[in-house]
Amino acid sequence: MVTVDCCFHPFEGIVLAGVLFALYYWVIRLRCQARMSQVFIFVSVLATGLCTFTALDIEVKSDKSADDHPTVLQAIQQQAIATEEANGSIMSPTYQSPDDDSWQHVPQLPYSRLFLWCYALGVVAVVASFVAQMLWYWRLRKESMIETEDDGIKVFCSPYATPFSFLRNVFLPSDLDDEVRRYALMHEKCHIRHHHFFKLCFMLMMVALNWFNPFVWMFFNEMKVQHELEVDADVLAEGADRREYQMSLLKVCVQNSRWLMVQSAFGAKSLKQRIIFMNKKLNRRPSILRMAACMMALTLVFVTAMAVRAQFTVAVIHHPLEGCWTMDFTRPANTDQKLYPPFKQYAFYNHNTFFTPHFYKLEGTNFYFGFSGEEVVMRNDTLVNAHGEPLIYRFVKDGTFQCDWKKAATDNSLAQGEVITDQWSKATPPDEVLQAFRNACDAGRQRQKPFDGVWQLESSDTPGKSISFVLANGNLMMAIDYIPDPNASVYRYSGGGVSAEITMDNGKIVAKFMGATIVMEDNNHAVMHQEGNDKSTRLKRVDMPPYIQRMLEATKVEAK
Repeated sequence: MVTVDCCFHPFEGIVLAGVLFALYYWVIRLRCQARMSQVFIFVSVLATGLCTFTALDIEVKSDKSADDHPTVLQAIQQQAIATEEANGSIMSPTYQSPDDDSWQHVPQLPYSRLFLWCYALGVVAVVASFVAQMLWYWRLRKESMIETEDDGIKVFCSPYATPFSFLRNVFLPSDLDDEVRRYALMHEKCHIRHHHFFKLCFMLMMVALNWFNPFVWMFFNEMKVQHELEVDADVLAEGADRREYQMSLLKVCVQNSRWLMVQSAFGAKSLKQRIIFMNKKLNRRPSILRMAACMMALTLVFVTAMAVRAQFTVAVIHHPLEGCWTMDFTRPANTDQKLYPPFKQYAFYNHNTFFTPHFYKLEGTNFYFGFSGEEVVMRNDTLVNAHGEPLIYRFVKDGTFQCDWKKAATDNSLAQGEVITDQWSKATPPDEVLQAFRNACDAGRQRQKPFDGVWQLESSDTPGKSISFVLANGNLMMAIDYIPDPNASVYRYSGGGVSAEITMDNGKIVAKFMGATIVMEDNNHAVMHQEGNDKSTRLKRVDMPPYIQRMLEATKVEAK
């Protein structure tokens, strides 16, 4: 969906108008018929105004969140971390979140308000000059004597030195000879027939809005010239003698005249160009081809200018299951409760990912958990997993749904082939749980402490064994044992983990809840020792694995 937002981009408008005026001046001016030239001028000024005062907001519907793609800030932070690792030094973060209280103390300078006032004064000045000219017209009309009235057009004998028209009024100087007077009256009646006064008034309003743009003023003057060229062609088409008409123009132009913004005048300073144009033979077909090519170029330049400034937003297609759900999982009565105790289970559906952590022990931000998850997509209003298997769910009431599943072959707590129906309800997880998962998700994006980031435990060559990671961010650390899916082309995962608060003790990172102590050897290597384990484990700094990032990102949903 495309929407138009109001904004102000004067520089882009000036550049666009300059390009279009150059196109007009070198390709169209005095090379195409006057009416075609007026169309190009009008469209150019309108395109300039749209580019100056509007911007497109393009909303793209997608089943993936914008968070799935790294932002510019994240790219900068990753580059900074890479530089930091190469130099072997820790750099202090320079980015501050807009939510940081320190932003409240930054003084806001009134540049934008001052600029707005200057722009408003310019608009008022142009409009005021137009109003003053209208008042001058009406005063001149009262001072002039009406001579004749023909077809609703009143002809006045005016003290003004140059013939001109205003609305349906024609003002002719009293000292014109009969021949010049006849041609002047024909000329001004053509202006009235083409409604040039109203067209110039509209153009002047565009000039008022774009008064800071010199090319808009140039377009406005060119529009007045094209009006004269159009009328000259009409007068000659009505049977006027070309030489006598041009001599009458010359006689009037030597008279003193004042510059009028919306004047359709018999005499004009561009007389030389007008005479050359009247004596020039224009073929209609080349004019049409020139005009068509220029309109295509105008469209291309305008679309490019608008596309460069367009704001693209991603509208995520929401599914009824989006959000966070909870279920108190209780094993059947015949289940060994010591081996398979009840647990609290949550399910996050977000970013086309199901992530279901279940908590065995929960003490604030310190907790043990297991998890499973997979990539899901919508196909014909049916939710299916990455292997194409449909996920059967049904809503039994608002905020509650049920789903069916069969026991796993390795789960001995249930009878073979038994189908279990789970019932889930909308829920809001504890803030401590969300804080822990989201801290882990952002590990390494903005490092403030030496140990912040993503670490991988030394790998094992045993097939099917889990891959272990440690994600540290601030005072929280999460250890995740990830068991990859045999089909590496899809996101399907399971494993377990532990979240714990960490402290610094004599240069060591201590996580008492995990019974772990970590010592950094250098910026990218560390050694972890856990209670009850005589063997130490080596860690190395790595980039966030995409499957871990995807899993943790699923917790960033808004509970409704």
